[in-house]
Amino acid sequence: MQKINTFFPSVGEIAHKGVVQASGASSIDDAVVLMETNNLSDVIYVVEQGHAIFTVEDLIKYRRQGRSMSARLDELEQRLLVYVNEDENVLHMLPLFDDRNCRYLGVKNADGNLNGIVTYTDVLASVDPAVMIEHKTLAEVLEKGSIETISESTRTETVLDQLIYPEDAILIAEQGNLVGIVTTRDVVRMIRNSVDMSLPIRCYMTTPVCTINRRETIKAAIEHLKERKFKRAIVVDDDGNVNGVITQRELISITYGRWAELMKLHAHELGELVRVLESKNIKLQMESLTDPLTGTGNRRMINQAIESEIGRYYRREMTTFSVLLLDVDFFKNINDAHGHPFGDEVLKSLCNRLKGILRVSDILARWGGEEFAILLPAADLDSATMLAERMRADIAQTPVENQSVTVSIGVAEYQRGESLEMLLQRVDKALYAAKHTGRNKVVSAD
Repeated sequence: MQKINTFFPSVGEIAHKGVVQASGASSIDDAVVLMETNNLSDVIYVVEQGHAIFTVEDLIKYRRQGRSMSARLDELEQRLLVYVNEDENVLHMLPLFDDRNCRYLGVKNADGNLNGIVTYTDVLASVDPAVMIEHKTLAEVLEKGSIETISESTRTETVLDQLIYPEDAILIAEQGNLVGIVTTRDVVRMIRNSVDMSLPIRCYMTTPVCTINRRETIKAAIEHLKERKFKRAIVVDDDGNVNGVITQRELISITYGRWAELMKLHAHELGELVRVLESKNIKLQMESLTDPLTGTGNRRMINQAIESEIGRYYRREMTTFSVLLLDVDFFKNINDAHGHPFGDEVLKSLCNRLKGILRVSDILARWGGEEFAILLPAADLDSATMLAERMRADIAQTPVENQSVTVSIGVAEYQRGESLEMLLQRVDKALYAAKHTGRNKVVSAD
């Protein structure tokens, strides 16, 4: 009988040893120095209850709030470290990572002392290459849709406001050419060096950008991330054009799916483990299709839904459907005047209002930033336009905490022979017309 550890190592086997620790009396500035010096995105510090962790997300949050960098770590809101024993099987700790806020586990040895740290990304690095998908390419798993980039002349302060989680990255392009990238690792470096945030991001971006070809396999992508200690892969075609970005979390989701398949072959020996893996895989798949801020779908989900609707269009004798693209007017002004937390509340409130108007069969997703996409099955252009006008009027008449909010909406009905990309181009063109002819209006695509 094959041992479980052939597939699942112990926590101690994959833990990062030699934990860098600070005292609770250390300042935020001290933590930044430790991060930069040791190439870390988090620092462990000692508190009365045990250990707490200060991450790059915390660093960005405190800086955004204007908090003093001389504040002591033990004066901050504490994120206590959850402990596991080093002999625990990696499978048993998977449920602990269900909460996005719990990405770090402290590993204790037989004497009860902290001697390592495990993150969800370590699960990826612990996978036996023989278990990995070796033939499926990145092109097959990348989501469809345009890749968002910014100009190298964008102010650094603006760029930093868009980075929250360690997986996040901002791509910088000029005239269609990828010229740089900014990650949370760059944020730590910039904050430590007290750089001038009013200067353009070209002064501080990482360049050149390390990429991987879309024809490479998932196995090759995992090795690419492990060797370079990256949190995401920038995928390009043969001409160097960016096709997409795939994170470690997404690769883990794919990996768990493969693990579940392998475990089914040993179901008579590992029946309980199969159920755990399948459950975890479903959760990861759902997470990869959901926008964490609004709880709606994300771009990947709406793209898949529209593709499915196109298929149904031909199977059901051309039952029509429509797509809306909605953009919050002057959203940057709202953020600038009231702060990003209020801007987040505006987006969440907007989603709640839209859900109250939409049918059960309609699908709402965050397209990116302050843009949302809506799929309306069995809706022609006239009915979709009427619904869009109802949404626009309802939102305009309902301020958020006394802040007036309006939206511009583009509407397009699917036309026979269109691809997903062609449909999205038409509805995006309609949205553009709505925004550039006065805003707070609905425009239907030709």
